Amino acid sequence: MTYDDNSLRTSHERERLYEVLKEFDTLLLGTFEQTGAEPSLRARPMHVAHLEPDCTLYFITRDPSEKLDEALSTRRGHVFGQSSKQFVSMHGEVNLSVDRERIRALWKKSYEVWLNGPEDPHAVMVVFKPRDAELWDIAGAKGLRFLFESARALVTGEKPPRHDEELHERVSLNAPTRHG
Repeated sequence: MTYDDNSLRTSHERERLYEVLKEFDTLLLGTFEQTGAEPSLRARPMHVAHLEPDCTLYFITRDPSEKLDEALSTRRGHVFGQSSKQFVSMHGEVNLSVDRERIRALWKKSYEVWLNGPEDPHAVMVVFKPRDAELWDIAGAKGLRFLFESARALVTGEKPPRHDEELHERVSLNAPTRHG
């Protein structure tokens, strides 16, 4: 495979990830809390305020908060999503934005449970830029075949053929990561 072919593959994978992410209104944002000698992964449900075509995610939240302290201490995070037929896990960079114009543009009435409108000085955005992702997808024809073979296995007692390569994908988005 040539470099150009690899770039096209990465673009196709990014588009595929974007299509899956569009299905999620809420994702789990994982940050690392210090609980002794080693950090521990902690995940919280977050409403997706916006999804960019490059798969960057925006979440509106309150500052100060433990999740922001944890996220900004390492600038690393994870995002997880699960629906009945699709699953996603991503690792990437976490940043904070206080872009008031963008917050106003993305504002939803439901955020007023925690904040006093888009002008609230505590309203901030968590920006998650994925570096890599894993997808499991049992939707569509592949999923139907998987479900049929699984049902047959339950009836016959014979294990179904493995379809990991069809149902599971690893996506490298080649996003730069900053530490510090």
